[in-house]
Order: sequence, then C-alpha cells, then structure tokens
Amino acid sequence: MSMHAKLFTCLGLSLVLLVVTERASAQGFKWWQNERFQQELVLTQEQIGRLEEIFQSMQPALKSQKETLDKHESRLSKVINDPRADEAKVLEVLERVESARSELSKSRTLLAFRMRRILTADQNVKFKALHEEWVRERRNKSNPSPEPNRGR
Repeated sequence: MSMHAKLFTCLGLSLVLLVVTERASAQGFKWWQNERFQQELVLTQEQIGRLEEIFQSMQPALKSQKETLDKHESRLSKVINDPRADEAKVLEVLERVESARSELSKSRTLLAFRMRRILTADQNVKFKALHEEWVRERRNKSNPSPEPNRGR
C-alpha cells in the first residue's frame, strides 16, 4: 500500500472515530441528578452536592477543550478537502486534532475518576451496572430492530 493510500486510510479511520466519540459524548448526562440513579445508588444529598461541585468545577475547561477540538476538526476537514494541501500540512493539522482530543479525553477521565471517588465501593459496582443498562437502553432506542414478519 502506498504512503498516500495509508494516509487516507488513517484519515478515514480518524473521521469514523470522531463520529463515534461525538455520539458517545452527546449521550452523557448528569446521572447524579437522575432520580433512578439517586434511588438505586442510595446517593446522599452530600454526595449529590459534591458530584455537582466536581462537575461544575471542570465544566469551563471541558467546554474550552471541546471548542478547541471542534475548531481543529473543522480546520482538518478544510485541509483534507483542499486539493492544494500536501501530506505534511494534513499531518500537521491532524496532530493538532489528536492533541486536542487527547486533552479533552484526559479531562473527561479525570472528571469520572474524581466522581467515582465520591461513591462507596458498593455504589461504584451498582453504578457500573446501571450505566451499562442505560447505555444499552439508549442504543436500543436509537437503533430499533425491525419487527419480525408475522406471516404478512
């Protein structure tokens, strides 16, 4: 495979990853404010307050990092579609995109880590199961399976 073909394969995979990552982040929610999560995890008002405090303290950085990532992704799209762009330019802009994505990912992971430390060990186990169930429900709502043909 030529270097050019490898580059475009890499770019194609990166763009697919962008879509998947974007969908995953769009499905996030303030689970600690959800009645079902509060009840099943038996969250205290103190825990809910501390979780919200952590979220609010990190929100400005997360928002800024997301805006930076969006800006670099937009630039990458323009460079990829520019017939005059060379591989060096694409790689330069791609490096900025991946760096911005990495920073945002680190912040999201740190947010999750800090929040998990507020929960007890038992709550963390229950949270994992609840979150996996929530993700499955969301996935099923967005990708409903066709009804079986009942002799029609």
